[in-house]
Amino acid sequence: MKQWKKCLTEAVDQEGNWLFQYGGKMGEQALRQEISNYLLQSRGVRSAPEQIIITAGTQASTGLICQLLDLRGKTLAMEDPGYTGVRSVLKDQGCYIEPIPLEKDGLSMEHLQKSEASALFVTPSHQFPLGMVLSISKRMQMLNWAYQTGGYIIEDDYDGEFRYQGQPIPSLKSLDEGEKVIYLGTFSKSFLPSVRLSYIVLPPSLMDHYSRKFVPYNQSVSPIIQRAIALFMQSGEFEKHIRRMRKVYQRNHQTLLMSIERYMGTHVTIVGEKSGLHILLKLKGITAIELIEKSLKRGVNVYSPSQFWLQPPPEANSYIMLGFGGLSIEEIENGIKLLASCFSE
Repeated sequence: MKQWKKCLTEAVDQEGNWLFQYGGKMGEQALRQEISNYLLQSRGVRSAPEQIIITAGTQASTGLICQLLDLRGKTLAMEDPGYTGVRSVLKDQGCYIEPIPLEKDGLSMEHLQKSEASALFVTPSHQFPLGMVLSISKRMQMLNWAYQTGGYIIEDDYDGEFRYQGQPIPSLKSLDEGEKVIYLGTFSKSFLPSVRLSYIVLPPSLMDHYSRKFVPYNQSVSPIIQRAIALFMQSGEFEKHIRRMRKVYQRNHQTLLMSIERYMGTHVTIVGEKSGLHILLKLKGITAIELIEKSLKRGVNVYSPSQFWLQPPPEANSYIMLGFGGLSIEEIENGIKLLASCFSE
């Protein structure tokens, strides 16, 4: 926070009359250059700054893409379960949503290929909310689907920085040779939700269309925040922060898994534990609603992911979601002990 405040002050003190202007329509050039450098190093995504558009969150990115691809009245495929925040935007934009069921290694390619979708929204690095990582073979099949049908893949890489098991799997965008992947990134998980800053990497083939369609639109993210983040990245502080948080989250993640095994081993099965900042537990002998009610009385908040299904199956009420990003090791262990005590009532 000390370094971030310093960057905010430096941004405001930068020379010129830019403080009295709205900023570049696609975002500040310095920030887009830093994001381009970062994506190449961290996610294998090759992009010019001119392909990057700064937005005020993933929902804002999704709405812009719906307009860009003219998806109103068209079918868009989406993982089921999936992120309700995006699903709400898609509905409001007039899209017909085709729910695609999930398998152990990601969404069902058989169902996708049978659909008539003209676009696909997917979270391949850490499926939200079930947490599986899309296999490399399915990634290649997915790209082939886009090339053969002419459809676009919207890749939401919302917490791709945090992976704890196995070798890193390349982003879809890094494998895309046919310019059919639109990449979404955000600073909400990796840095601060309150900066309200996300970004889109468009394929070069869509840039002319974007420029024509969005000429009247001004940038929605504060140029002060954008310039401060650019300075934070230029100084190396952002990469230091990511390295530090990987260690913190990995330690929290290990504590969580060990505590679950120690105190709840016979009552639950862990789901989606390879990456990200949350896991799911599949419950035995109790429903999610019952466990949530009992745990609240003990001061422990856990959540049901049932809201994320468009078509909830009967087993949706057998899952709970545990977030561990903002907790200490002591809080995690104590929380799991209290949660485990709910099973002995």
